[in-house]
Amino acid sequence: MITHFGKVFVLSLLLFSCGYAQDVQVTPLNLPQGSNVGEVTGNISNGVKIPMKWAESSSVALVPGTRFEQFDGNQVFYRINMPAASTINIKMKPEDGKKINLYALRQSLTGTQQVPPNVTSAISSEASYPIYANMGGGRRVQNKDKGYREVEFDSVNRGYSILIGVSGAEGETDGAFTLRIEIKPR
Repeated sequence: MITHFGKVFVLSLLLFSCGYAQDVQVTPLNLPQGSNVGEVTGNISNGVKIPMKWAESSSVALVPGTRFEQFDGNQVFYRINMPAASTINIKMKPEDGKKINLYALRQSLTGTQQVPPNVTSAISSEASYPIYANMGGGRRVQNKDKGYREVEFDSVNRGYSILIGVSGAEGETDGAFTLRIEIKPR
């Protein structure tokens, strides 16, 4: 049984000016009281396009530049705290076959928690998108798509702040999705 996130109160929005007409907003999430699972729905139409150059830096190591097209549409962001000695599993299911992908950055609970495109480092990062190979001559071979995107992090002795990015692929700027987060003790 899936428990839905209660009303998400935006305690604070992390805003920054990135030279675009719009600012990036990060929605803080908390799991429902007494539950280790929560769901929220969203739409990338509420996000903004962000250049991905930051993502290939060796201090972030999210995706190589050859995969930027998987994240070049609108992006929306969520943040959740991950307790020490736990595992967090994040799944995102695009609705209506939309090309939407997922990534997450593990950041410190204290200090500056950077938001793209101003991210200069991450403790670790994970991205989930359909795996494919460009075979040359315009031919592309793609693995079977599971229909959802998924990333996971483990913690041992300390907690972390997890920044979740949901992004349109191949220029997609509109598309609904369901984000499911589960945090289990280790």
